[in-house]
Amino acid sequence: MRIIPLRGAGVVWFKCPACRLKCRPTAVGADGWCPRCGHSRMLKLSFGGRAVASASDGDRS
Repeated sequence: MRIIPLRGAGVVWFKCPACRLKCRPTAVGADGWCPRCGHSRMLKLSFGGRAVASASDGDRS
C-alpha cells in the first residue's frame, strides 16, 4: 500500500484554471486533462520545500 502525503515538504497538487478543481497527480489522467471539465492544461501547485535560514540566525547570542 502506498502512503501519499497530504501536507508537508514536497507535496504536489494540480489545479484546473477553468473549474478550479484541486487534485492529486494520481487523479489526473495520463493525458494530463482535468478529470472534471476536461481542460487540457492543469497548473502544478507545490507546497513546502526547503527551509531557507536567514544569515542573522547564526549570529544570535
